[in-house]
Amino acid sequence: MKKCQLGMFGRIYNRIKEKNFSFLINILLYLVAVVVALPFFFLMSPHLPVINLPLGVGIHLEHLLFSVLVVGLSIYIVVRLKHLVLILLGIGIVSIIISSARGGYSFQDAFQDYVVSLYNLQNNPVAVPLMAEDYEPFQDAYKVAEAVNFKGADVRNFAVKIGTKHFGKHIDKHNRSLVQGFSVFKEINNNWIYVSDPVGEEYFASASETMNQQQYDGKFNGDCDDHAILMAACLKFVGSEVRLVRTTHHIYPELKIGSKDRLDKAIFLIRHKLFVKESKGKSIYYHVDHSGVIWLNFDYTGRAPGGKFLQEDIVGILEF
Repeated sequence: MKKCQLGMFGRIYNRIKEKNFSFLINILLYLVAVVVALPFFFLMSPHLPVINLPLGVGIHLEHLLFSVLVVGLSIYIVVRLKHLVLILLGIGIVSIIISSARGGYSFQDAFQDYVVSLYNLQNNPVAVPLMAEDYEPFQDAYKVAEAVNFKGADVRNFAVKIGTKHFGKHIDKHNRSLVQGFSVFKEINNNWIYVSDPVGEEYFASASETMNQQQYDGKFNGDCDDHAILMAACLKFVGSEVRLVRTTHHIYPELKIGSKDRLDKAIFLIRHKLFVKESKGKSIYYHVDHSGVIWLNFDYTGRAPGGKFLQEDIVGILEF
């Protein structure tokens, strides 16, 4: 009798254990479905027809209905393919564990990349294509390059100072040069006063000359090429890659971002961490060159990196 009771309790325990395991698997699958559905929802939601309700301001019935549809469809597909999903999920988790143990890609990196992707789906940047593959030689290229003066110790010390002045708490091993480049942008652009060259004369102030103006009133003074020269020098000294773009009546700097993934991280930092107020409601503009490399506008046309390009044709590009 006692043996029979023990067997019965054992069977009940095994059933509870099986149900709990099945329940946990289902919860995991539902979470995967939501993770898969969110990017599609954010990508498509701006294109939905608006459904107005007399219930109050800001209620989007179309978003609610579409989210239910997308999540429901995602759950259906994930559950139907649950064995494949679980295998791929297991491979992914093991891969990240191994990578993280070796000091590489971690779960925190994966989470941050996912959040950045969602955020940028809601805030699409504006890619401006370069219209020509080859441009005319950059006018006064030698004078401009000489004014940048990458070898000056005084400019190097100044660049290091302003590159570490802002946003220090947001620096990590993956974005150091990017965040320090944004710090350079903030310091120079927040303290820039436009002053025209003498009439009929093109004067290229060296980076050190413009830098030294700050000792008088805490401001930098000069025209667009003086701004571009100082920005280029300081960015180079904090480990960033930069180029100068000449249009018909203007010169401005661009910061090399590189890949689309890095652009997503840059935009997330700009909009969510470093230039929240300055970038609110504004588009972020960048060029994509003919090699697919992304260059972010670093002109003084915006209070945040990626300001709108001046509507002028590009006539030359100077890369260092």
